[in-house]
Amino acid sequence: MQPWPLQPRLFFVIGRHESSGTLSSETSVSQPMPPPVPARRAIVSGALLMIGATLCFVLLDSILKVLSRTHDVLFLVWGRNGFQLAYLILLMPLLGARRMITTRHPVVHVFRGVLLITTTLSIVFALKTIPLAQAYSIGFSAPLIATVLAAIFLRERPSLQRWVLIIIGFVGVLVALQPGAPNAGAHLIFPLMLAISNGAFHVLSRSIAQEEDPLAMNFFVALTATLISSLSLPWTWSTMRLDEWGMLALASVFGTLAHLMLALAFRLAPTAVVSPMIYFQIVSASAVGYLAFGEVPTTATLLGAVIVIVSGIALIRSKT
Repeated sequence: MQPWPLQPRLFFVIGRHESSGTLSSETSVSQPMPPPVPARRAIVSGALLMIGATLCFVLLDSILKVLSRTHDVLFLVWGRNGFQLAYLILLMPLLGARRMITTRHPVVHVFRGVLLITTTLSIVFALKTIPLAQAYSIGFSAPLIATVLAAIFLRERPSLQRWVLIIIGFVGVLVALQPGAPNAGAHLIFPLMLAISNGAFHVLSRSIAQEEDPLAMNFFVALTATLISSLSLPWTWSTMRLDEWGMLALASVFGTLAHLMLALAFRLAPTAVVSPMIYFQIVSASAVGYLAFGEVPTTATLLGAVIVIVSGIALIRSKT
């Protein structure tokens, strides 16, 4: 996924589209001006693209949830990333081969590939035992974890307000986890692994985002994840029916679209507008979980999701 931006930005329009908290030296105004119609359209488009991306991720995970009932999860991880790599190669003539294959940080992409594999394994194993909505409610703590990891590894210094928001967010995670519920068990470690690996993925992505093209970031993470997961094929290869291959290919279509929409969303609209839209995923997960799997979110899951979402949005909009 696209890195979670940890530094909020204001949105000013001074003669042209600006996404910076500082005013242009060309002119000055005493108050922020409302964006013109084209800029407003870009903002709305960015928000809608992010919502579309969250829905695509839910559909991707739902298909993997179904396929994991009869096929090895590592094999599905290989197939999901392999198809995405193939799609990106097919799109090279349209999007630009040079943009995809040029990188300054090959080693970072290897670690991002490992984290993508870990993230996919975690969400699929989680969905084998708990409902979609509960898994995503816990996974929403990824930006909170990313803030903590950024403070440790990127030398960022969150304010006291941010630390309070992080603690509140983790309280929400505990509520959604329901560790005292009758069906609680070791399987609850998987959504936590999802949040941790996703948070680490965001931090690594953020560390190179200013120097890498989003297309290159998507291409190399798919490439490395495919190559690494292919090492397991001698032990995990699974014979699939034609319709199951079609489902896996469709899942990868959703995954590829989600990553491309994420990249475009952050190009069109400010961080403070785009990032909170990720929480629309709880709506998609609840709807798909109910329609496809008959899952009804519990009160604790929804309450935990609300706590995590509110703290996450406040974290995105707060000052460092």
